[in-house]
Amino acid sequence: MTQEYILKHKNIPVLIFYLDDTTYKLVDMGDILDYDRLPYGLADKENRIQNGIQLNSWILGRGLPDSRKDKQSVKLLFNVDELNILAIQAKGLNVTDQYWFHKTNLDIKWENVNYFNNTFDNVMPGSNVIPGIDKTVNRESPNVCVDGSIEKRWIIRDNERFLIKGSRYRLMQEPFNEVIASKILDLFNIDHVHYDLKYTDKGIPYSECKCMCDQGIEFINAQWIINQKPNEENDLFSHFLKVCKDNGIQDAKERIDEMLALDFFIGNEDRHRGNFGILRNAETLQWLGINPIFDNGNSLFFDRNNDELESFGIDSLGKAFGDSNRLNLQLLNYPEWYDSHKGKNIVDIVAGVLNDNKFLLSDRIDKIIEVTRERIKAFENDRKLHSKT
Repeated sequence: MTQEYILKHKNIPVLIFYLDDTTYKLVDMGDILDYDRLPYGLADKENRIQNGIQLNSWILGRGLPDSRKDKQSVKLLFNVDELNILAIQAKGLNVTDQYWFHKTNLDIKWENVNYFNNTFDNVMPGSNVIPGIDKTVNRESPNVCVDGSIEKRWIIRDNERFLIKGSRYRLMQEPFNEVIASKILDLFNIDHVHYDLKYTDKGIPYSECKCMCDQGIEFINAQWIINQKPNEENDLFSHFLKVCKDNGIQDAKERIDEMLALDFFIGNEDRHRGNFGILRNAETLQWLGINPIFDNGNSLFFDRNNDELESFGIDSLGKAFGDSNRLNLQLLNYPEWYDSHKGKNIVDIVAGVLNDNKFLLSDRIDKIIEVTRERIKAFENDRKLHSKT
């Protein structure tokens, strides 16, 4: 049986779509009611096929990915065969933006269901929580509408929303990497989401950060920005910056340069176009600026075995605009904020934080420190060459 749904931005209708009520798969797309509020952007408004593909991709991306570490336990807990079913049953609500959907035969208001103002899950104040989904998570919760392979969950403390993230690998390095990135960005006074390192009752490390959005401000990712207009120059980086500038963000180049520099320092292998973008006024749709830097855990050889490290140099996978983080350095105007005296402290930050990880051998930490030192040297040499041209 086919069921009609309506996608909304807060209480504003955006489009109609149809799902199979048994499989929850997209059957068809109905009328677009507000092009300006489409959650995935659309350069070609007349291309219905492209529109349907993007809508389907957006719906699937709204929920837990199949790569999620705890997917089997989540499926068992909620008795579902596919993880994306949970997001649809939970109306696609999260604490990143103001988009959601429901069956058109229901009379529901944003004010009564959104998770910026309303509570969720069964964790009592002061109770201990762990990253990931357990029996304290409700079927309707932002925790079944969160992206990423790592175990993570949103919690409420003192009426504020926090994200806690664990690790996908046995060395449990990702939470420490988040803290390292925060300290490096603090060092250079760069805007970012601050991460703290915490532990469960069983001594398992996890990171915690405050939500950067609220009921008035939402995050819109870089892929949405790129989709806003045709890429006439066939250059994603220039196209991204142009669309930002056309919408009033004059310092986009400086802010993205900061992000690309950090990604090179720490070898961030997961800076895809879903974890950077802009912040937007959810009422007026005014673009406010490039988002604070966040999501830096997949760095510093986080998923490499100790015996693999010798085969890796200073470069790492880059997904933002090029194939590697070293190549992405070519996009930078080398920044005035970088101070070589402060740059020396990056190595101390990496060493200090990683030495707190009881799962890491000293030889591994030494190798990571060595590569970090070489990355800083390469960055400074490239900066000197750039200043002479």
